[in-house]
Amino acid sequence: MWTQESLHFVHSLKTFCQLKEVKEVVVVCDPDYSDVFEGSIDNLQIPLKFARPGKERQDSVFNGLQEIDGDSELVCVHDSARPLVSSEDVKKVLEDAAVHGAAVLGVPVKATIKE
Repeated sequence: MWTQESLHFVHSLKTFCQLKEVKEVVVVCDPDYSDVFEGSIDNLQIPLKFARPGKERQDSVFNGLQEIDGDSELVCVHDSARPLVSSEDVKKVLEDAAVHGAAVLGVPVKATIKE
């Protein structure tokens, strides 16, 4: 049995939705799954929008960008398959993007393969 907390995307969604810097979230997913996202966070205070996935990742990103409010100055693109992003990391990327026009979060690779 799946619970909302066991779904990995919930962690990323909560991280972004709890930041005062984030004014809206666009989720790119199959329309059949939009209700799962809508029900994953109680008392959501920002708009949650949806876009259809594309054939390739770049197409999905493009579709998501089409749904963004025209007044937005910065955009974060996040792959929810990496759910452990921290609010501190997101804030730092937003700060750097505001200064430099763009920023990418990178973290050191951890040695997880043993011989």
